[in-house]
Amino acid sequence: MAHWLLQANRKHWRIADFFTDGHHETAWPIRRHRTAVTEGDQVALWISGKDGGVAALGVITAEPTLGRVPDPQYWTPQPPDKDGWLLPVRFDQIFAGTPIARATLAADPRFATSLIMRMSGGGNPFPVKPLEWEAIEEHIPPHGPVAATVRGAAAVVVAGATAVREAFRSALTRP
Repeated sequence: MAHWLLQANRKHWRIADFFTDGHHETAWPIRRHRTAVTEGDQVALWISGKDGGVAALGVITAEPTLGRVPDPQYWTPQPPDKDGWLLPVRFDQIFAGTPIARATLAADPRFATSLIMRMSGGGNPFPVKPLEWEAIEEHIPPHGPVAATVRGAAAVVVAGATAVREAFRSALTRP
């Protein structure tokens, strides 16, 4: 299994809207490495710019195909009305609101010399070496939106259980 990085520019792809609208799968335009990427390879979504970084992790779901971007409404300007090479991907871990900062990864010696740091103007996808991938995984934010939701739900359950227990205890101790 290989690791890849897909670069997105917030000026051209509305990442926040894409994920907020509940999307997790798309077909990403690529220009190179079509014969090297394979189904099951892992991908990181890199947001370009000084305040960018890794915003999601996922997996390639199929071999590259010729076609048109399936969600053009999130692209500015709209993608060309012609077929291009697309890489089907699914993002399973999304932390776009608190991405792994570019500065954090630049400070990690395992990632500091990665291709995206040296040649960010290259085309998608960017190959990621095993140690670079390890650095990404070690810097994943500990509490994303899903974790916060689960923690919040757990707190409600615990509070409810505590209230029921106390009400039952109170009923048992009444004269």
